[in-house]
Amino acid sequence: MDHAKKNKCILPCTPIAVVKILEAEGVFDKSLAEGSRLQGKSITVVNRSEIVGRPLAALLANDGATVYSIDIDSTFKVTRGSRCVRCELSTEEACRLSQAVILGVPSKGFKLDAALCIKPGTLVVNVSSCKNVHAEELEKIQGVRYCSAVGKVTVAMLER
Repeated sequence: MDHAKKNKCILPCTPIAVVKILEAEGVFDKSLAEGSRLQGKSITVVNRSEIVGRPLAALLANDGATVYSIDIDSTFKVTRGSRCVRCELSTEEACRLSQAVILGVPSKGFKLDAALCIKPGTLVVNVSSCKNVHAEELEKIQGVRYCSAVGKVTVAMLER
């Protein structure tokens, strides 16, 4: 956001940890220019908290992704350079469009039905200490990658 690259900002560690996981798993296209490495990608973030969901959606959109930000009562589409726009996609529809799905619902009661909405090759990242998806369901879908160790990466980002 700072074209002169002279200003710094403070970013929450967990969203940065998720970005690092996405980079390591090849979701970012390193052949594209920096700041556009998620161009053409769709990513769903389930939970619009101030600590994880909102900053993560902004970080991903800033790198060119179309982000579906989902919370209990609404879905918003977030893109670089535009305001969040309410959209009528269900959680399942947004997930089916996405190359990565980030789950951060701090409730044992929320479980994403992977069989209904996760397509082959998707990266699923569970940020919450509650398991928001059954890993056994994901294993049945071809090429799906699952990461649930975000806390360790978050600590590394804090130390960084």
